[in-house]
Amino acid sequence: MNTNILIIEDNAEVRDFIRICLQTDHSVSEAPNGKAGWDCAVNDLPDLIITDVMMPEMNGNEFCQRLKNDVRTSHIPVIMLTAKTSVDQQLEGLESGADVYLTKPFSVKVLQSYVKNLLRLKESQRQHFSQKIFLEPTQTEIGTVDKKFMERLMEVIEANLNNPEFHVSALAREVGMSTAVLYKKFNALTQMPIGEFIKSLRLKKAALLLRNDKLNIAEVAWEVGFNDRKYFSKEFKKFFGQTPSEYIAG
Repeated sequence: MNTNILIIEDNAEVRDFIRICLQTDHSVSEAPNGKAGWDCAVNDLPDLIITDVMMPEMNGNEFCQRLKNDVRTSHIPVIMLTAKTSVDQQLEGLESGADVYLTKPFSVKVLQSYVKNLLRLKESQRQHFSQKIFLEPTQTEIGTVDKKFMERLMEVIEANLNNPEFHVSALAREVGMSTAVLYKKFNALTQMPIGEFIKSLRLKKAALLLRNDKLNIAEVAWEVGFNDRKYFSKEFKKFFGQTPSEYIAG
């Protein structure tokens, strides 16, 4: 998997050094201060961020706190680099949300190991979350900011399941994100395209309605936002391995 790492460091020589250490295995982008780094983080949603603490315009602690409390970026792991070695300073960095606090000078191998382990952990969590949300969308085990994000997504999607004009762009407007950021954020959490997730919820609701035996297939299709019965039947069979008629027969 091609991973993107953002380096935020005001010292150009240190920034170049870190980039050279990582660019063989990752795509690397750079920012010279916390403010520029914030713009990159929000626009690009990198897989991991390495940031210095002492920087002009926005320091690393401020940047990390902002990152971890913004729904668009709260899932991104952070390695914080600093020359400060006191316990209080390290605690300040960790309490701002940093996943790793690494003091300068640091070993290249230690940095590479932290990067590898954080990316591996993120991928493991994403696979676990993807399975959980597919089976039980409302029973997720994630951080508070991301949990609120998922709860809001579910609320908006469920309120619009019967609307055939409800697509990802409408969902993005409702949750206050650009469509591109919503795609990246949801995929970063779940490994699943947001459009496919919406369709899966429509089809799961359709299965419940078919089991109730109160509506015919065309009515069920309409009730979950499909205005073409043939397309509904095709997607239902692809998802459940049975046509709606076969599903009803049981």
